[in-house]
Amino acid sequence: MNKNLFRIWAVGLIIALAVGFSICNAQADETLQKTAQEQPPFLPGDMQGPPPGEMQPTKDISTFKGAYILDGVKGKLIGKTIGAQGENENAILLKNGAELTLENGILNKVGDTTSGDGSNFNGQNAVFLAASNSKATIKSSEIYSNCEGSNAIFATGDQTKVMVQDVKIHTKGNSSRGLDATYNGTIIADDVHITTEGAHCAPLATDRGEGTVTVDNAVLSSSGEGSPCIYSTGNITADNSVGSASGSECAVIEGKNSITINNTSLTGNVKNGVMLYQSFSGDANTGIARFTAKDSTLTSNAAGAMFYVTNTQAEVTLENTNLNFSSGVLINVTSDRWGREGVNGGDFTFTGIRQKLVGDILANSISKITVNLTQNTSFSGAINKYKTAKMASLNMDAKSFWNVTDDSYVTIFTDADQTLSNIKTNGHTIYYNANETENSWLEGETHNLADGGKIEPLK
Repeated sequence: MNKNLFRIWAVGLIIALAVGFSICNAQADETLQKTAQEQPPFLPGDMQGPPPGEMQPTKDISTFKGAYILDGVKGKLIGKTIGAQGENENAILLKNGAELTLENGILNKVGDTTSGDGSNFNGQNAVFLAASNSKATIKSSEIYSNCEGSNAIFATGDQTKVMVQDVKIHTKGNSSRGLDATYNGTIIADDVHITTEGAHCAPLATDRGEGTVTVDNAVLSSSGEGSPCIYSTGNITADNSVGSASGSECAVIEGKNSITINNTSLTGNVKNGVMLYQSFSGDANTGIARFTAKDSTLTSNAAGAMFYVTNTQAEVTLENTNLNFSSGVLINVTSDRWGREGVNGGDFTFTGIRQKLVGDILANSISKITVNLTQNTSFSGAINKYKTAKMASLNMDAKSFWNVTDDSYVTIFTDADQTLSNIKTNGHTIYYNANETENSWLEGETHNLADGGKIEPLK
């Protein structure tokens, strides 16, 4: 090949390679852009951690330190004062099936954590940590912490169980909860007084792995931001108790978890009354969030709804429970900063049993709401008055009553009293979807009520 032909061939090869690389890079950029668009927007916030798929903290506690360590054996401490001052150090650490009885003790903790996940999920830097199948009984004792990431009593792992009776707890740092259980750990408490001052310090809490906390005769007080009386990513029950959260909601449930209260009074002051949501941080499995209250009182001094639902399926059942709030919104089911835009609304079922309910019920265009009024429940308010809900349904038994305060739009409306004598419309109109099978009893017709209002099909 002569030199001129070789030069032409070489230049052509370089041009072809350059074009090929350009095409490949353009395709790669397009793929990256598409992949980014398909990811859910994980936004920063008080109640959100890293997105799923990121490396999760290990459950291994073999490197944890403690001022007093019990490893696989039984022990008893009576009238002892134990303090921990180092970072990541527990005052008391139980592991490998250890069993401890602590009576008339005082535990103190200073020294911050170096890992938020380690503290939140595994009890690193907690004052009292029971792990890996350990058992403990704590009686007539006092527990104090004044540092970051120092939960007071922490139970983690299957078969780990802590019994608590007549105990006073006071924490001052951030992420320092009162009673906290993770990875199926269990805490059962009676006669506890818990005060927390820091941010993200619910007096009663569970975190990753669906722990269980059960309390009776508890007095709960929190003052920090994002510190409701109860925060559940597991199963928490409070009986005969009282709680106040000056910097947060009454209670919060994340994901497929629950809170049950009986003869209990909770007060919240910020954002909403009770919040049910899913952050997709990995702390809570996806499923139905359930809040149940019986013979209780819920008070919210916040500007938002008494019940706020977003980015999750949720169920609330109230029986003979007083609701005190001033926002005028009983329920708001909507989308927020969690989840994928366009599919991050709520799917909410609310059941009242012997309830007095006042306030509007709202839902946005990607959310569903079903309301069941049963056993002499009275409701004064409007449902879906802005006609925004993807679906809004109301089911009434014959002994329940609806005082309609504004025009309402219900996809499905059932009433066991088909004379409609248990409805006072105050001249307003209830619109229903005549195409829904459940509404066939209305025969697709307009029904005029005695007080000037009516029930008519939506056109």
